[in-house]
Amino acid sequence: MGERIAVGDKLPFFLYDTPYSARNRFRDLLAAKSPLVLVFMANFGHPITRTFAGRYAQTYSALRDGSMALVVRSRADKLSTSIGPDTLPYPLLCDADGVLYEFLDIPQNSSTLMTYSLEGWRILREAKKQGYRAAKGSAQQLPLTLILDADGTVLFCHYGASLTDVPEDCAAMQSLLEELDLTPDLPSIEATEAFNSVYNKAQLPDQVPPAPGGNVKASADTPRPGRRRRPNGSRSKPAPIQEYGTPDLAKTAVVNLFDDPYEDD
Repeated sequence: MGERIAVGDKLPFFLYDTPYSARNRFRDLLAAKSPLVLVFMANFGHPITRTFAGRYAQTYSALRDGSMALVVRSRADKLSTSIGPDTLPYPLLCDADGVLYEFLDIPQNSSTLMTYSLEGWRILREAKKQGYRAAKGSAQQLPLTLILDADGTVLFCHYGASLTDVPEDCAAMQSLLEELDLTPDLPSIEATEAFNSVYNKAQLPDQVPPAPGGNVKASADTPRPGRRRRPNGSRSKPAPIQEYGTPDLAKTAVVNLFDDPYEDD
């Protein structure tokens, strides 16, 4: 058994499998876009995991200033028939045997009353109407939410007290990044206007500035003072998630957890 990770610690680099690719480097995932919100949940066949996976897919465009990935205790080969590279807009890391879960000391709990919130009971009740049957007496895997920077340093850490104790959706993740001041600094409109003013005067010397005290009408394109702009990005609509039965927990797909974690190839 490992020990709980905390803010300021570093998560070792490792190789992982997804349902559609094998032996991916975690360092590359961090380098692609950070900060990275990494959410650990139960196996993908669990109705609560599927519910939140769907929410994250539907609201992924709301996460503007970072990225996210979901870790599940499922076999990659079992999910490969249902999940392809375009099914989810974020990576799905498979750790069936729980190597990362044990290394990070993410707890399990056999008490139904302790692990299910009101929202969890609602999701489970709807799943039972559709034929889902949970194994009696089995331990429930509790979640963990981490926010990591590009080198794997933990910027935020929360061990969930219930199965639903994770960010509600990607809009909640974006709000968390903003509250923690982990969003990129953008130039203010005042600074942009000052730059444009100097640039325009240098290019158009024949334009005469208004007399002091004169009124200048703002055009429709003139930005309001004090506002900040964010670039408008377009994201493709995520493909729907296909549901399937609870996968078996077999050998882990996470390998080489401690093999030269911070050395380049």
